[in-house]
Amino acid sequence: MPFDITPEIRRLKVEDIPQLIECIRRCYGDSYPFHDMYDPVALQKIVDDKMMYSVVAQHPDGHLIGHCALTFDSTHNTTPEAGKMVVDPDYRGHHIAESMAKMRIDIAKELDLVGFWTDCVTNHPYSQHEMIAFGAQETGMLLGASPSREMAGLQNFTDTRMSFLSCYLPLKEQISTIYLPQHHLDFVGDLAQQINVKRIIVQSNAIGTGKSEFNIRVNSETQTANIKVLHIGEDFSSEISTELTKLESLNLAFIMLNLPISQEGAALAFSQLENMGFFWGAWLPNYSAQGDVLRLQKLHESVNVDEITCARPQGENIKKYVISEWNRVSSQK
Repeated sequence: MPFDITPEIRRLKVEDIPQLIECIRRCYGDSYPFHDMYDPVALQKIVDDKMMYSVVAQHPDGHLIGHCALTFDSTHNTTPEAGKMVVDPDYRGHHIAESMAKMRIDIAKELDLVGFWTDCVTNHPYSQHEMIAFGAQETGMLLGASPSREMAGLQNFTDTRMSFLSCYLPLKEQISTIYLPQHHLDFVGDLAQQINVKRIIVQSNAIGTGKSEFNIRVNSETQTANIKVLHIGEDFSSEISTELTKLESLNLAFIMLNLPISQEGAALAFSQLENMGFFWGAWLPNYSAQGDVLRLQKLHESVNVDEITCARPQGENIKKYVISEWNRVSSQK
């Protein structure tokens, strides 16, 4: 075991990138799902384009032993993901993750962010505890969203896909209106109070306007697809149904759909999606300049929910709600 150390916690420099890649490999081998973390050219571009703001932990001997970041998925994304947290397995237990996470919050405040979100792994509670300590609140759970990946030095499950507990950390207040189906209103009203965001929650049967706009990204390696809805149009149900038919031949395990619930047509669109087998995934407040996003999910593979670990009762309540919605939607088909 290494002696107690006091690493330097600082922001990533471009010249750190080769060492960062080595650190990722020590933690995950080649199994880390964000493949750009192994590509020095891609990493430098993400940093130069200000799409990722990274914090690193540097050992007194000069090598990197930890990393975390705020990552934007596009120029329209206003509430980034707090993630990519890795700590060298030889140096866990030294509160390095907490120290890096503190600096990450400082960066978020400097950027004047409304808040940020994160997906915590559920095969252990450690990353959940770290976010909870800073005031993050659980808003959803993605079941079987990723293949299992080996984490050096931690208990790993390899017989089932990984699930994630989604959390949101508000940094300042911003009131807005969201549209949801009637049967979700009570749950979301209570959740809004719990996560400390002020929302006007409206049930509406309004149909979207014009033509739907969305893009789809398929990752054959992880057997996933991500549908990002930009505009809910009159043709929403038929267009999404057509795309799902196209995806069937790919034998995907998991499909995620980001629904902009700040648009009035979102309530009806949500109900239509449930009829197609989608169910509650995670609420991401202030995700874009246009407002909140609700992640819905559709599974094509079994998930061992007994292996999902939650750090506290709030997480367990989210888990129960998501599983109950999965069962309800599945029973309707």
